[in-house]
Amino acid sequence: MGPEDLSSIIDDLPVLPNDNVLVGFDYKDDAGIYKISDDKCLIQTVDFFTPVVDDPYVFGQIAAANALSDIYAMGGQPITVLNIACFPIADVEKNVLKEILLGGLNKINESGAALLGGHSIDDKELKYGLSVTGICKINEIYSNKGAMPGDVLYLTKKLGTGFIVSALSTDFLPQSVLDEAINSMAKLNKTTSELAVSLKTVNAMTDITGFGLAGHVSEMMLASKTSCELNLENIPLIGGSLELIKKGINPSGTKRNRKFFSQYANIAENIDESLVWVAFGAETSGGLLVCIPEDKTSAIENLFKNAGEPLYKIGKILDKTENKTEKIINLVK
Repeated sequence: MGPEDLSSIIDDLPVLPNDNVLVGFDYKDDAGIYKISDDKCLIQTVDFFTPVVDDPYVFGQIAAANALSDIYAMGGQPITVLNIACFPIADVEKNVLKEILLGGLNKINESGAALLGGHSIDDKELKYGLSVTGICKINEIYSNKGAMPGDVLYLTKKLGTGFIVSALSTDFLPQSVLDEAINSMAKLNKTTSELAVSLKTVNAMTDITGFGLAGHVSEMMLASKTSCELNLENIPLIGGSLELIKKGINPSGTKRNRKFFSQYANIAENIDESLVWVAFGAETSGGLLVCIPEDKTSAIENLFKNAGEPLYKIGKILDKTENKTEKIINLVK
């Protein structure tokens, strides 16, 4: 569901206040956080979707990695998992679902979480994902709220998966480009989250998924009451992404993102239109967006370099803002 439709549905739900809810859906964060003791919290999230690749095992890996990412984006550790499966049992071989579940289990095991079971329904359209419960210390909660003027924004994965997945049905998608996208989508954000959290200086963190970079940055700026500058030429791209956009590949989710989140964006003149679409591009199992004080940039860059993990500087936090109607993202070269 697109951001405009979703906001119109959930923004005025009469949710009762609860002192133990430390992170709800007020700021459209990655997961909810509930206090269970003086020093510990539960993190809860759920995510499932239709296949993004043809191979059922790989689809299971990607869907699981995508769901687990919400826990990592909050700085938590996943502890239990439930499968969610919608499957056309009369039309598709049962072994397809078995392969999907095996792919998901591969990533669940890699995360260290325990699979407790799940729920399945007979559905005309195949869907798979996870409900995940995580845990974190109460003084180590990370959310999309907390960005401060002067902070620097980093990405941990390249963008472009949405355009590549949408090009699967064409005859001009190179296998090497698809392979790079699959490797990116199936990679857990476990190590990158642990590295970022170990610094104990991260001000805000989220992951980049369906609402795209501009969408998730908008949510971070609204939650933090700040504005930012994103340098589009510094955004890391999976090879071939721009070429696909220039050939007309443009997913419907990306178009919905641009329609809704453009209200928050200033787009500088003379920017390649393809790069603008990248900023609004819907992603699947994207990387983390990490917001860190400027005087800690050398520390995080060295930490990731020594661990062999990619890290890309893409922007900076500007001024505080109190007005939700302001342009809070500046897209520049």
